[in-house]
Formats: sequence, structure tokens, C-alpha cells
Amino acid sequence: MRVIVTASALLAGLLAAPSAQAATGTTYYVDATAGNDAADGSSPATAWRSLDKAGDLALGPGDRLLFKAGQRWSGRLTLKGAGTPGNPATVGSYGQGAKPLIEGGGLTGAAVTISDVHDFVVDGLQVTNTDGQAVYRTGVNLSAKDSGRLANVTLRNLSIHDVDGAGGHSVATAGLLVSIRGNRTPTFFDRLVIENNEISEIGSYGIIMWSTWSRRNGMTSLYPAETGIPDSEVSTWTPSTGVAIRGNRVHDVTGGGITPMHTKGALVEGNKVERAVTGRTKTTGGNVGIWWQGNDDLVVQRNEVSGTGFNGPGSDGHGFDSDADNNRSLVQYNYSHHNDGGFFIAVSFAGAPTRDTVVRHNVSESDGYEVFGLSTATQGTDIHNNTVYADGRVVEVKPPLAGAGRYPLGKVVRIYNDAAGVKVRDNVFLNTAGAGFDGKNGAIYDHNLYWGTPQPPTGPDHKAIVADPRLASPGTGGLPGYRPLDGSAVFDLGVSVPAGTDLAGTPVPDAAPDLGAYQRAVPPPRVSSTFTPKGHLERLADRDPATSWRSVPKPRFPGTVDLTYALDRTFSTVELTGSPDIVYDVQTSEDGTTWQTRATGVKGAATLPAEVTTRRVRLVVTGQGRIQIDEVRLGVPAATGPYLPPGGAPVVTTSFPSASALDNLIDGDPGTPWASAATGVTFPGDITVDYRAPRDISEVTLHTAWAKGQGVTDVSLQTWDGAAWVTRVDHHLIDWPSSSATVETSTMRLPAPVSTDRIRLIVHKANLEWGNLALYEIATR
Repeated sequence: MRVIVTASALLAGLLAAPSAQAATGTTYYVDATAGNDAADGSSPATAWRSLDKAGDLALGPGDRLLFKAGQRWSGRLTLKGAGTPGNPATVGSYGQGAKPLIEGGGLTGAAVTISDVHDFVVDGLQVTNTDGQAVYRTGVNLSAKDSGRLANVTLRNLSIHDVDGAGGHSVATAGLLVSIRGNRTPTFFDRLVIENNEISEIGSYGIIMWSTWSRRNGMTSLYPAETGIPDSEVSTWTPSTGVAIRGNRVHDVTGGGITPMHTKGALVEGNKVERAVTGRTKTTGGNVGIWWQGNDDLVVQRNEVSGTGFNGPGSDGHGFDSDADNNRSLVQYNYSHHNDGGFFIAVSFAGAPTRDTVVRHNVSESDGYEVFGLSTATQGTDIHNNTVYADGRVVEVKPPLAGAGRYPLGKVVRIYNDAAGVKVRDNVFLNTAGAGFDGKNGAIYDHNLYWGTPQPPTGPDHKAIVADPRLASPGTGGLPGYRPLDGSAVFDLGVSVPAGTDLAGTPVPDAAPDLGAYQRAVPPPRVSSTFTPKGHLERLADRDPATSWRSVPKPRFPGTVDLTYALDRTFSTVELTGSPDIVYDVQTSEDGTTWQTRATGVKGAATLPAEVTTRRVRLVVTGQGRIQIDEVRLGVPAATGPYLPPGGAPVVTTSFPSASALDNLIDGDPGTPWASAATGVTFPGDITVDYRAPRDISEVTLHTAWAKGQGVTDVSLQTWDGAAWVTRVDHHLIDWPSSSATVETSTMRLPAPVSTDRIRLIVHKANLEWGNLALYEIATR
């Protein structure tokens, strides 16, 4: 166990010293060595001594309960009472030295309990709760039950460490636990702030917040095996509001790092989570660095998460997780690195899907197993303008963990089951591992940059950019290494997606944005016009539709509005908002003298015949009477559906009787099988893939599981040359090493690369232990 003394703690002690205050209230002092519970506690000289005496006090508006710095108390501290808005009750410290230490000593429950408070601040305490036993315990527990709205509670500058656990995690325990219970009076916190705390060496969660007021959709229980809360207590969703969890450092915890549940409009910002889900003795299960459940409009930004532990596929281990029953989560400006399970996962219960998650302007560096995982029932995950450095780090899970094994990076984007509405746009994938991308369930890939990848994803990209992004120093640690250098291929190649600023706070401009997490600074255009008045023309291009420019009552038509940019802009749409009767033409110029008309007679938005790159745009405007122009925007429209080759989607056919979907063979997911029927299998038989568009092929890899029971063992490979089938590999013999759920592979290499739109497998023999043969994926490169 440690007693932590820092310069900030000394400063906090000095700042907490009593001083004249305008607010009313009484200051009470507690001194573990010189205090006396028979005294009045109103001065350092007449301080109380014990936690019991301090816990008898119900703090009122402006009251302060101060513990002497550098001292320690054993037992439980119970805090209660309430302040008023602007005049809170406060618990803190006085004097100089280490933060006052509350040692729970292995107490059941929490070492510090704070119950049903509002307008209440706890600042600058140190808390432990350990006796070395493998029992789940809590450091600090802020709780409420059937108390209605509880506003303006702040927990700050706490050092919570050395809290016992049972080797895994329980949502009922944490370093800092916020729990809301009851089912009679809807109860929630309003403007709860948890900030600048350090939470470490915890045998469960770092910070977790939950409520029994959480019933909606399919969420009808609250982890009863861990909390002991019956489903009958789980009542209609009543979220806490205005919650901010910011500036905390959470490290070395066996469970998740930070987990807010059942909030609306919460902010998780500027936290650092290191080595979550580590030090576990429980051999099954896993967790995530920062994850959330049952929230609406949560913003997770400017956090750094690293070193999250992993226990094999299906155990999480990611940096971030939008879990079940979340709506409109925004995950932006984060730095995720060396998390063994990956960067981001979205997970749902079938009856409580997570919807409309945006993941943008983040950097993922050396995250393992799968960078993005989109799982059951999630709907509408928009992944754009992220920079991913995928170096293929092999994650080793050691015994006795159930997932023991070695796990290379399997996928950059992995789509499980029925996850739908996945959009992957404007990202930079520096993929030196050559890991794959799932394209199933209608996933849209659009204007991403791929480098190190043999080819774009299985579900092809509408406009794949295959080029070196020329980043400053990727893979060397730290965000500056992911800024693009001059001459980078990322500039001005994206599609228009809603975004305000990039990772560094640089505004995202009109027209084609840059790819990846960082945007090159593009100054607003210089605006000029033949209309009068001349003032405030800059409002036409300030990206604020609430500002506008108006002409004189009777302007002279036609008039022109010229936008001159400092850098080339690429666009294929122009949108003018303002007076409904405005009609305009779109012109561009290379020299400002000769103008080329791109669109005529436009109302509202114009779609040009093709993309244009220029620095000069002119709108020739006509109308009636006074006109108002709110905003002029240039854009590059994003794709609205998955890419399909000119001939349509790839098609798989076979001569074998089928018992499952043939599309599983080319869905990019080796976890989804095709199997023949268990009867009627005869050899030779064929499986044909028509890609509907030519592709270069140098090898074909077959994936299967339970291979000694159902894998093909003798197969030939043919390609179509436009007139006939040509055998490229004859009688490729396979001796599968095992029969288990682990997917095995066997690769057929062509003598020379071939460009073809069709391949055919001639299956001469297969293992038919159960009467059927099976393949999980046919992959080409």
C-alpha cells in the first residue's frame, strides 16, 4: 500500500486551508492524532478525532469538513448532507502534506460512502480498502435511492488505490462507484462531475456508474448476478444529465477502466486509462478500457487508452466500446494504442441495439486482434477520418487464462453477425500487417487510403486510394507521428461528412477534406460580389448557417458572388442556402479571367457533371427583390450504398447440394461457414466465384474449421481467360492438421499472377466424417 505525496497534493492542502468566505456555513476539522471527539470541531485546536464522529455530521450549505493532511484513519467514512446552488457542502483537507488517507482495511462495501447528496464537493482525499483477501470491495461509493433529482455533486482530486477484488470484475464494485437504486421515485444526478482523480490497483472497475432507472428496449435487468438487484427493481429509463468524467487517470485495474451507464448528454473527456483488464486471476471473461451502456448522446473525446488486456476472441480487450442500448454516441479525438483486443467495438443485445455511433478523428496505433469490431444488432456505425497504424503485433495470451494462445491482427474491420449500417469513409489505413476488411451486410467503404494492404477490402471501396500517406513518424509513439507531411496522398481526397474540427482543432473545410485524423489548415475563401452592400460578405463562407448577408431592397440582377481560395479545392456539388427564389449558375476559373460554366439555372444545390479542382468559384445569381444568402458550401457527396462492380455483386455457384448460404464464402469473414448438405455429395464437384470485374490473382487461400472432419483434401484451381477455363493449380493436396473450432488455412499459389473475373475450384476429395464438406472463406490476393 502506498501513501501518495505530490506537489499538487501539497498545493491542494494549502488551497483547502480555511479562509474568510462570503458563503455561510461552519468549518469542522478532524485530526487523527491530536483531535478529541468531545471537542466542538470548529478549529484546528478543537478538532475531532474519529471517522465515526465525522460521519455523524450532516453537512449543510457552506459547511466544510476538513481532514488534516498527512494523517490516516482506519474504518469507514460516511458522508451525508447537502448544500445549495452556489453554496455547496465540502469535504476536503487542511494543512500541508499527503492527502488524508482513509483506510477501509477490507470493509465490505466501500471505505467512503456518500449518500443522497446534492450541491456537495469531495476534494483531495486518499482512499484504500484492502486486507489482502480475494473479495470484491469498493473505494468510494456515491449512492442515491428514491431521492429524485440530485444536482451539483463533484468528486475531484481523489487518490483511490489498493482496493481488493476477486481476480476479475463486478459492476457492483469499483475504485469509484456511482450507484442509483430504487423504483418508487425516479432518481438521477444532474451536473455530476468526476474529475482529476487517480485510481489504480483496483480489483474490479476503475470508475463505474449505473442506475436501476434503466428499463427500456430489451434492458430489463442490471447484472443481477453481480449486483444482487432483482429485475423488479429495474424501472423506466431516467438518465442522469450533465455528467462529466474528465481528466482522470485510471491504471492497473482488473476490470474496465471507465464505464458510464444510463446518462443523457454525458461527457467523457481527457482521461488516461492504462492497463485495464490486467492482473486478473479469473481465467474467463474480459473487459474494455472505456465502455458505456444505456446512454443517449454520449461524447467520448480526447482520451488516451493503452495496454488493455485480452483473453482471446469474444472477450473484448478493446480501448473503447459502445455497448448495448446506446443512441448517438460520438467517439472523437482519442488516442488508442497497444490495446490487445483492438481499438473500438460496438456490441448490442439483440433486443437493445446500439444505434448511430460516430467514430471520427481518432488515432489507433498497434492495437491488436481487430481494430474495429461491429457486432450483434448494432445499427448505423459511421467510421470516418481516423488514422490507423496496424503493424500486425501478435498478442500473446498466457495460461491459465482460458483464451491462452497467440493472436495476430486478424482484421482491421471485422463485422459480426447482423451488424448493419456500417460506413467506413475518409480513413487512412497504414496496414503493414496486410490484415483484412469485412464487407458484409451492406457495409460501405468510400474514399479510404490503403497502404500495406494487398488490395482494398472484400467489399470494394468506391474510390480506394492506394498510396503512401507519408506520415511524420508512424509507429514511434505519440500523436505527432501521424501528421501528414508535405506531398502526402491524403490531401483533398475525402468525401463530405459532418465534422467541425480535426484531432488538433483545425476546422474541416468545404469541398473535399483530407483523409485521416488530421486536416491541413485551409483558410476561408476571400468573398467578393457585384451586389451591394459589400459588408459582411465573409458570412457566406463562414460555415455558420445562422449568419447571413442581405442585399439592398432592389439589387441589380444578375449579380456575381466570387469565392477565391488560398488552396485548390475539389468538389462536385455546390449548395446555396438563403432566399427561396434565388437562381444561380456555377462557374470556375483557373486564372480569374476566363470562366467556365459548370451548372446553370440552379435552385438550392447543384450537382456538377464531374469533380472540379480549382481555387476560384463564381455564382451568377438572379432573383426577385432583396435576396439573402446564408451559406455557400462546396462538397463531394458520400456514397449511399456499397460498391458494386459494373456487372453487379459477385456470385458464388456450386454443383454440390448446399445447406447454408454460398455468399459466406466471399463475405470477408472466415468465421461464417458454407457447408454442403450431409447427403448427396459426389466427386468431383465445383465451386465457382464470379467477381463480375477483373482482379489480379496470385494466390487463393481456403479457410475452414473442423477440417479433419469436413475440409477439402484434393482440389484444383482454374481461372477464366474469357473463352475457357484454364487450370492454374492441379490437384492441390491438403492434410489438415486438426479438427477444432480454430479456422485453418491452405494457400494455392499460381505460377504467375493472372487477371481474371472468375475462379473455379474443382474438388476431387474431402473429409466427410459427418457427410458434408465445408469451407469458411475463399480469399484471393
